[in-house]
Amino acid sequence: MHRKEQERSEAAVSLTEGEERAREAIERWRAAPAPACVLHGPAGAGKTTLCARLVAEARERAGVCAAMVQAGRADRLASEHEILASLLQQLGEDVLHPPRDVLKLRSDLRNRLANGQDEDEPEVLLVLDGLDECVDWPRDARVSPLRELGQRVRCLVSISGGDGEAHSVMERLGWKQGDAHLVEVAPPSPTAAESRGIPRWAAAGGDGGSEALAVEIERKLWLLEGGEVALEVLSLLARALAPLDPEDFAELLEIDNLAARGLLQVYAPFLDRLLRWGGPAHAASFQHEALRVAWAQRSAGRDEAIEARYLGAIARCTAEPSRRQPAYFRRYASAHLALGGAPVASMLAFAEPRWARPVSAEALANALTDLRRLRARIGEEVERCRSLTPPLAAALVRCAAAQGAAATLGDAEPWASPDADLVTPRLEADAARALSLLALAAEVSPSARAGVLGRAFEIADRTGARWSSPSALIAVAEAAEGEQRIRVARAALEAARRSDGEDAPRELVAAAGLLPEEEAQEIAAEAIARAGGAPPALVPGPGVSETSAVALERASRSLPAPQRIRVLARLLAGLPAEARTRAVQEIERNWAPWCFENEAEAAAAAPYLTEPLLERALEEVPVWPVHALGARLVSLGREDEARALVLRWAGSSAGYQADALLRLCERLPPGRRPEKEIKALIEELAPEERCKLIKEHPSASVAILGAEAALRIADDSGEPSGSYVRIVALARLAGALPEPMRAEAARRAVLAFEAGGADADALGELCEAAPWMSPADAARLLSTCLFDASGSPSLAGVFQGWASVAQLAGVLRRAGGEEAVLAAADEVTFAGRWLHEWR
Repeated sequence: MHRKEQERSEAAVSLTEGEERAREAIERWRAAPAPACVLHGPAGAGKTTLCARLVAEARERAGVCAAMVQAGRADRLASEHEILASLLQQLGEDVLHPPRDVLKLRSDLRNRLANGQDEDEPEVLLVLDGLDECVDWPRDARVSPLRELGQRVRCLVSISGGDGEAHSVMERLGWKQGDAHLVEVAPPSPTAAESRGIPRWAAAGGDGGSEALAVEIERKLWLLEGGEVALEVLSLLARALAPLDPEDFAELLEIDNLAARGLLQVYAPFLDRLLRWGGPAHAASFQHEALRVAWAQRSAGRDEAIEARYLGAIARCTAEPSRRQPAYFRRYASAHLALGGAPVASMLAFAEPRWARPVSAEALANALTDLRRLRARIGEEVERCRSLTPPLAAALVRCAAAQGAAATLGDAEPWASPDADLVTPRLEADAARALSLLALAAEVSPSARAGVLGRAFEIADRTGARWSSPSALIAVAEAAEGEQRIRVARAALEAARRSDGEDAPRELVAAAGLLPEEEAQEIAAEAIARAGGAPPALVPGPGVSETSAVALERASRSLPAPQRIRVLARLLAGLPAEARTRAVQEIERNWAPWCFENEAEAAAAAPYLTEPLLERALEEVPVWPVHALGARLVSLGREDEARALVLRWAGSSAGYQADALLRLCERLPPGRRPEKEIKALIEELAPEERCKLIKEHPSASVAILGAEAALRIADDSGEPSGSYVRIVALARLAGALPEPMRAEAARRAVLAFEAGGADADALGELCEAAPWMSPADAARLLSTCLFDASGSPSLAGVFQGWASVAQLAGVLRRAGGEEAVLAAADEVTFAGRWLHEWR
């Protein structure tokens, strides 16, 4: 039927008395300000009829955009990503088909609904029928995509159950009591059911109800020879998540397909009173949801045996994924295990290449759904254990690696293009794995460190010569010793020579610092020629090694004086004392007004300025950073001048003045800090501005304001700063407060991170507070963020980059100790099996 005709038909259906009362209550909700409604009642009461009618009527009105999804088992159970994708598509949003990243879908729908504010926008009506049946829907209200509904957004959710279940769903969705109406729909009376063509057993009190029909069929089947098999068929179907065809029954009963078809035919006269058959595969389902529920309740004593049937079929399918599998188990195996709270170990098959490697876009979507369910089970176990045991650490990294590999394959689509490049992402993943092993090695004892580092070196030896990232090779070389270091450094040198990136000259210099001194100067000269002498392109950074600094100092002697002194300024921190003294003298000889072109160069030179040079720099303050000059004045005992300098350039703003003085206090000894002045300035500021000062100057804030006051100010920050400033302020305080208070700051930082929706921008700072987190908080943070918070999902991204194993290594150590770190290292090594083949 055409959709418009179907909607008119649904709108024209006469309603039973219970449905009519519920419809009137829904209309009252539509006229009220509450944005949400929960429609509840027993199976078969008419909830789907009401949902369809509501949407059909809404679509006939101008200025209403209505979207509806059926999530229950009537046809087949819908996964969360299917529900979200369908809603977004019906709201006119572009969605990749088949949908992949459920986290992005959640974010997209959340933003779409929260932004429905303007009066000129059409009203949005969302209807989710049978949402309680969705296995994947998040239980944490903080990540619910329906949590915030804009002023012109209405959402109705239907569930089976009473008031208690309705309140539970509200809590799960993040709806408060005043945000939602509860509407109950009662089942029809026998007379009303008959007028609607509804079987009398589905009516309240009619023929004893669906339970009586189940009892009758059960009694008749027990009287038949072999009838217990038919009873088992019904019990299996009552717990199925979608219709089952003969092939599915064959797998469950461990018989061949022909025998399964014969069995269904023999008992068809009895089964037909309960079941309907549809589709080319002749799949069976109950005629009515009330019948399915009644039979599930009637056969509750067989639960263990039926569960064993499903678990056995799933185990066979996941153990031998190369054999032909019934489509039902390929699609719903992980859902069954998730619903039953299966052990994590029993679900790890979904993270194996032989199962998760997709051969089509649809298979990719299914694999990602399986992995998301595994990830959710791991999260549940982390919450239960309140730490990260080694098996959980291994499972988490293995699952994340499978998710990353699936995402990489989704980008390459090798099933659509036989020439798809999988070599490049595999090499990128190898480099990332090596870097993550370096990070993990830093978190274990010296006795275990050599073994973890050895794995990183092995990866670099095997494929490093083909890596495109000189910086990755440099990091590995820095961790190595002797011939190993030189070998990897030479690979880094060649990679830098091949690179056409703007960082190549700096990478050449960094590689030079890892090679014998006689080679280093020649390589530094090569870098200078490649950079055209430009200082910013030459010096690797503040942490330039002494060997690199010496080589570059010597190689840059032929540069013109203006370029030469700018290079020297950037090298001062890395040069040995005698060479640094000579470099400062050379800068003084060749000084010219405005000789440094940016603040970075000036700040690098400021700590080493002689008094004559300092006087010249004070005349060029617009280029020279005031805080750096103030710090140098303090180091020379000219504290009053430093204070006058920073306040003069801070202007009249209390915030700028407090910032300048706090920065200066970082250099001043106790007893000589302007504490009263700073406290008075801070009193003038709004909570958000105070929190920003704590974030920028945690140690000075604790010293001036006191530990308790600094912690209170950081935790009291509210909008409009959002969560980022507060999280970072608390995380930085964890390292600045007295030891007894550090754990409390870390705890509050994690809570702020979670309450703010896991703001990924703050994750890097939060990881720095890992040593003071509780194991439970650290485990939860790791379980939430690994890979999921990366923003650019790929196999390489699992191991290196934002929200990677490398970034979260310290959190991992805190969550589970050295054994968990070593378990994760095993999985990082094991992940080399991905992307070598996809078929």
